[in-house]
Amino acid sequence: MFEKLKQALYSSLIIFGAFFIPGLLEEGGIWFSFIVLLYAMAGNFLYGIPVSLISDLLTRKLEKGRFFAAAGIHILLGFATVFVIEGFAIFAVICAALFFGLDEWQKSRGQAGKQKRGLFIKGGAVLGFVLLAIIGMNVHGELREEETNTIYLIPEGFEGSIAVYYNVPGKPPLKTEGEFTVVPINIEILPSLEGTNMEKYGIYQTSTEAGSGTVTDRFYYEDESGNRTEVDRYCIHNSGGGASFESGNEPVQYNTFQVTNSQCGEEFHFDGRDLYDTQTSEIDKYWSGW
Repeated sequence: MFEKLKQALYSSLIIFGAFFIPGLLEEGGIWFSFIVLLYAMAGNFLYGIPVSLISDLLTRKLEKGRFFAAAGIHILLGFATVFVIEGFAIFAVICAALFFGLDEWQKSRGQAGKQKRGLFIKGGAVLGFVLLAIIGMNVHGELREEETNTIYLIPEGFEGSIAVYYNVPGKPPLKTEGEFTVVPINIEILPSLEGTNMEKYGIYQTSTEAGSGTVTDRFYYEDESGNRTEVDRYCIHNSGGGASFESGNEPVQYNTFQVTNSQCGEEFHFDGRDLYDTQTSEIDKYWSGW
């Protein structure tokens, strides 16, 4: 047990050193390295030691393949922390590999030379387990990643700026179509631009909270009969979004974008139109102060 305590300490110090040395060159880096040390020691002593003891118990009767089985157990249980600490699980895997390597080195001291052969193969196996764990974390992250899944219904033929306000008290929640929420855009007149050729703009307000994650939005022109025509992505420019606050209430979030059916292309998709940028700015001024 004393040896396990030493391996937990040594592996924690190695992780600490890996952050401390480059941290000397960055503002706040040294302080961060001590935070890493604290978490590494907590993980190694409270989780790493029990894992190592379990591994010894499960593999002690194996005559062949004990090293590889033990390595797999250490790395696998290090990877299992992804379900609890998610993105920080990579540190648990690295600590598990260090802990296991130090433990095996301690066990091999003074033993016959033939038992030290194949060091390259064993090291490669540990590295392979670590790489598999990293791949598993990426797959886990992709499976858990949320998607925006929003359908925007734009009155047929409209060109200009559109603003959608979320989490607005007293407004209706969004309806759904399968996994997608549906935003039916209304066309209104912006008082500050009335009498110009860009007073019309699109807007919708809902009490539903804004979605987050990978953008999977779909845009459609909809005629008076409800027939939809999908809008090409090069006819859409994402103008951004944000949140405005009112004392005592939750933040009202908003997304803005521009749509065209006459100037579609890469330039519009990435940069939009200056005319619509001005329109978006006026919309923001008009609706600010929620």
